[in-house]
Amino acid sequence: MADTAAITTYRYLRISMVGAVVLLAVSIAIERAQVDCWQTSVSAYYYTPTRAIFVGVLMAVGLCLIVIKGSTPWEDATLNAAGMLAPIVAVVPTSDVGTCWSQTPRPLPVDDNGKLADWVVANIDNNITALIVTGIAGLIVAAVIASIATRNMKAIAEVGPVQMRLGLLGAMAFLVAGAVTFALWEGFDTRAHGLAAVTMFLFLAIAVGINAWQHRGDPAPRAYFWLYAAIAFMMVAAGAVMFPLGSRWDHMVLVLEATEITLFAVFWLVQTKEHWYETA
Repeated sequence: MADTAAITTYRYLRISMVGAVVLLAVSIAIERAQVDCWQTSVSAYYYTPTRAIFVGVLMAVGLCLIVIKGSTPWEDATLNAAGMLAPIVAVVPTSDVGTCWSQTPRPLPVDDNGKLADWVVANIDNNITALIVTGIAGLIVAAVIASIATRNMKAIAEVGPVQMRLGLLGAMAFLVAGAVTFALWEGFDTRAHGLAAVTMFLFLAIAVGINAWQHRGDPAPRAYFWLYAAIAFMMVAAGAVMFPLGSRWDHMVLVLEATEITLFAVFWLVQTKEHWYETA
């Protein structure tokens, strides 16, 4: 019974990832139906009535990417990295706020000097501080629980596979680096979103590529190898082709984000099918 429950939970988690992406797409479609234009990016829908769904979906997706374990330590590491970046993309909004709103945000998200409004900065300060404090507290609690459960004060450093211990160390390093960056980088409020988003999609593309590499020696038919390789290639190629168009095409980021999200969702569905009947 326990094994059945665990497998069912695993399947539901994987399916819920795709459901979250569909939820965001539907919310954006509803907003689009109210106006005759598009925002310049998916991220810019933060400043529309879609905001709650946008933030909620990214938080949920980030959690799922961390909780669901990859089939190899490298895949797991890339999914974890992407999962830790997703909340930053969610709560540090893009500074390119767009102008296509069914309801104009009041106060406006940028002031007369082009700087983010005080209410946006206050949101960022509150949310990032909460993420850092909760993340560090969570790792400390995990260490304490491991020590109590094993009666070993060094449990977090000695118990479990090496890759798990390295993953926990990496998570702590990420949180400490994030805290330092947040405290000292003057451009955090305006540039952290873009940097986190690009890096998140890069890690997701690497995760897809890792899956292709795992299947490189498969006997024919090699459907999974070719599917994963094609998706990884398209994710990288989309960025390489579209980025140079950014200064000449207002909606380049919108199309690029939608493309990357769609490609990863396709990968996730294919991988879910591949692992559907696995029991261990």
